[in-house]
Amino acid sequence: MRFLILGGSGYLGSKVINELCKWNHRIVATKRSNSDTSRVLSDSVLWIPANEEAIRTSMLYEKFDWILNMVCNYGRSTVLYDDCIEANLQFPLAILNLAAEFGIENFLTIGTGLPERFNMYSLSKEMFAQFGRFYVDKHRINFTSMKLEIFYGFDEPSGRFIPDVIRRSMENEDLYVTEGTQLRDIVAVDDVLDAILFVISYGPKGYQEIDVGTGEAPSIKEIVEFIHSYAGATSKIHFGAVPMRPDEPNCVADTAALTAMGFRCKWQWKQGLRKMIDEMGGNI
Repeated sequence: MRFLILGGSGYLGSKVINELCKWNHRIVATKRSNSDTSRVLSDSVLWIPANEEAIRTSMLYEKFDWILNMVCNYGRSTVLYDDCIEANLQFPLAILNLAAEFGIENFLTIGTGLPERFNMYSLSKEMFAQFGRFYVDKHRINFTSMKLEIFYGFDEPSGRFIPDVIRRSMENEDLYVTEGTQLRDIVAVDDVLDAILFVISYGPKGYQEIDVGTGEAPSIKEIVEFIHSYAGATSKIHFGAVPMRPDEPNCVADTAALTAMGFRCKWQWKQGLRKMIDEMGGNI
């Protein structure tokens, strides 16, 4: 099959590309001028600029079976909301419009399990999904929004919460965290990757929202304490040293849609974290 992948140089996007390349699929992927593509292992990927003109030109010469939108911006720009809205809504919407124009039938986007109005990231992701519903109704595109919970992997970028807690615990540093009462469904990146590939092979029709998670939601406190203990740390954990965000939500995936398709995550959260800590231990 032929895939156009938006945001292919990112952590999750590169994993999807690497797996699709194993099966000799044709991959065209977008990147920005400063993107690091070193995570992508195949030299068969055609990289094009992440702009509407370049993508339109590519569509003139390639009949894509799928567009996968892996672009995510969490809204950490110094310009209020600007990058977040452009990356999560305006850019993919322009490409969704091209998909309708060129008769591309299947569009999959990565969304979030966070509540819609929690922040601009979750709101812009949900707004794009609703545009997807419109295009399904008006242009008969198959549009799937895969709503991810927190995912983790030993090779994920530094600075993210779970690998940072693991590293600090392994180095026996004190941990300064929130009270940790918020509940979070955390899912291994291998399960996220398998779920995405499974959904592509399944080929959902019409508009679909699919939660990706384990269906369990330990508290952040439980997660931190488990990591600290399994890593063998004797340092102190300072719960409450970091203030909670206002209206901090509890998040757990509704796994009914994936289960009905025949997919289940392999890694329960403690098993997955043990595996991640062991893998990170070999790299410290």
